[in-house]
Amino acid sequence: MTMLKSVLTCWLAVMLISANEVQGANPEKTDKKATSPRLYDAGVPETGFLTLKTENYTVPLDAASGWTIEKMSYRGHQFGLNNGHYGTVLRPKGAQWWGTGHKEGGREVVHQVKLIVDGQDVPITKTGETITGKRIEFIKDSTIWKFKVRAEIVLTNKELFERTEMEALEDCDLDLLYYFMHCFPPSTTRWIAQLPDGSIEQGPLAHSQKMAVTKDTTWVAQYDEKDQLGLLCYTPRVIAGNKSASHIWDLDRYHKYYLRHNNGQSFKKGEKLDFTVVVKAVPNEKGDWKETKKAASQLMKQFPVVK
Repeated sequence: MTMLKSVLTCWLAVMLISANEVQGANPEKTDKKATSPRLYDAGVPETGFLTLKTENYTVPLDAASGWTIEKMSYRGHQFGLNNGHYGTVLRPKGAQWWGTGHKEGGREVVHQVKLIVDGQDVPITKTGETITGKRIEFIKDSTIWKFKVRAEIVLTNKELFERTEMEALEDCDLDLLYYFMHCFPPSTTRWIAQLPDGSIEQGPLAHSQKMAVTKDTTWVAQYDEKDQLGLLCYTPRVIAGNKSASHIWDLDRYHKYYLRHNNGQSFKKGEKLDFTVVVKAVPNEKGDWKETKKAASQLMKQFPVVK
């Protein structure tokens, strides 16, 4: 009996030590009060949505996705879906994605957000609100990998203006940089584009699972027959880099529009990029591109071409 007690005592001691070792290796399973450390700078909300609204446009911003666009609506018609990321993403050479809501390589760190509504500064202290005005300007300062980034969104009754400035913080190499992205609906059936030389190209969108356009462009539009909208994206300065291209990913879930700056490029410390895209929903488009071409011409006068 004494020997049996000794064996049981030793066995219990071993089990207690093993349990303590497991607990030490998995503290998250026992510490229910543990919270994730902040990613953004102090004072910048990390979750929730802030909705920008003018008479014609409604654009929620997603704090968790690096304070980027979540979706877009024009007069109640949703023409930008919330099933993909907007904004700027990059892939370092030999690595994974950084930027917006991507986590594969690393996170975009937001340092500051600023809001100006009809000329007045409006503090951003929380999400879950709708900001209304005639001219709403949103400015974000962040870091994406080795780039300092300033992204500006200006929403008016007429269009959505986006400008993004980037500066390399050190010498670095990229495999790919998508400067702007927009998730247009899969209900669009055709596209039209004006190339930098002024020529026009057109093509179908039929869920081909391929990229359409795939050239540098001045503007590109998609036709949504259901809502009779032309979905127009105009770049005053052609977004041109090494193997740059403007293209539409023709999938079942969306016809996502990418403005690719490069498909592999090296940057020196201090090197800067500065590009703009103007997004406009063009009403009363019948499929002959008349209204869309007219709108593009007006945008080119409002925001002159930059060589």
